[in-house]
Amino acid sequence: MNSIQLVQYHVEKILLHLEPLLPLANCHMVDFFTNNIFKTCISPEIRSEINSMSHTQVIQNIFAKNFTNLPLLGEYFESCKACSLLENGDVCLTLEKFYDKLESFGCKDINGLKLNIFMSQKKSHEVEILSSIVASLKEIGGASHIIDVGDGKGYLSSMLALHHKIPVLGIDASPNNSKAAVERVQKLEKIWHSVYDNPKKSVPKKNDQNCTPSDHLYKQVTKYVEPDKNFVKNAADVFEEEIQGVSLVGLHTCGNLAPTCLRIFNEDPSIKTLSNVGCCYHLMNEKFESDCGEHLSGFPMSDYLNKKKFTIGRNARMVASQSVNRIFSNKELPDMSIFYRALLQLVLETKCKELPTRTVGKTRKKFNTNFVEYTYMALKKLEVNADDLNISDDYLKNLYNEYEARLSELNIFYLIRCMTSPVTESLIILDRLLFLLEQGYDNSFLVQLFDPVVSPRCFGVISLKI
Repeated sequence: MNSIQLVQYHVEKILLHLEPLLPLANCHMVDFFTNNIFKTCISPEIRSEINSMSHTQVIQNIFAKNFTNLPLLGEYFESCKACSLLENGDVCLTLEKFYDKLESFGCKDINGLKLNIFMSQKKSHEVEILSSIVASLKEIGGASHIIDVGDGKGYLSSMLALHHKIPVLGIDASPNNSKAAVERVQKLEKIWHSVYDNPKKSVPKKNDQNCTPSDHLYKQVTKYVEPDKNFVKNAADVFEEEIQGVSLVGLHTCGNLAPTCLRIFNEDPSIKTLSNVGCCYHLMNEKFESDCGEHLSGFPMSDYLNKKKFTIGRNARMVASQSVNRIFSNKELPDMSIFYRALLQLVLETKCKELPTRTVGKTRKKFNTNFVEYTYMALKKLEVNADDLNISDDYLKNLYNEYEARLSELNIFYLIRCMTSPVTESLIILDRLLFLLEQGYDNSFLVQLFDPVVSPRCFGVISLKI
């Protein structure tokens, strides 16, 4: 079985499991009560198991992954888990196995540095690993420069420039991010030698001025990234020097930006290597969704899935952006605002002749502990007058008291639905790998780069034109 056949095999296994789950994955928690989705989306057999014991115990058992008294739910959990890339080492390499690959390509020194200042623990974990890999790929591919797409605040780029001494062009669509990246690297380079000698120390005092000028190594451009024949030429213009090949990297490229990076890599022969970690799958366009329009789609990319005209759906992609590993590790239940929003939908569908077209969106935490306050805040956002609809404090309190006992039911449903996350995410990422293999890039890999609890979007798509 060659690489393409192997990926196709895993894609088929996922499709077989995912298709029946799409109604569950694509339902909206807003409709939990109005559409009775616990009953319509969960099989009678699994509901019977759940209702045979206290819901509090069910939740505890799910977090403990103890399905002794919930065998059908346990079977469902294991079947979802089996589709995860974490469970399929033949198609997704561990970091250690990928290091072996790099050594087989002639890389002798994978030199990383863990920096604990000016970034969170999560970002430090990601930057330490990915910067060393990108630097190694740059050497293997014979590239002279790196382009960091979706550069953000320059965490990865500054490490590549200051520690690995590689010229990096950071590209980001946000002027605020570009400005923050410049300010951050300026602060960092002033103390670089002191930090390098002891990376875990606190920020040195102001008189500890060990400057490492990096203006010639790290430059930023603010622009929207799209497939462009002059992509590398633009970098050459910024650096005002000839570029002998580029390594393209993106750490948590949002939505369509990840597939765009793959297309740029494919279309430009001067781009020698690709390292991409995507995120925010719900912001991708899907080719066979009705609202995709004329935009380049983010899914599917491969000919194999294009021929199937397969569609995932926005809500299922949003669930794919959740982290089952973190939820189970931290024993996280959904925020109360989800319960409140589902109750609010009951209010709206009961009281309004026409449902409001606006959305509630995110709410401040102070509104997430009191349903009455939450409702008035939400109605204001929706531009709905509570008095006109005869909505009173007593009405809202009575509604809350009536449905409070079903909060645990909503929490259980949330946990069951989030188990679909690794299934959908695996399909999205395998589609990207398959696209590269179909284009003839045999040295293309999926790698679990990060700890999935620390960094939920932990899978990298890596390719070399060698």
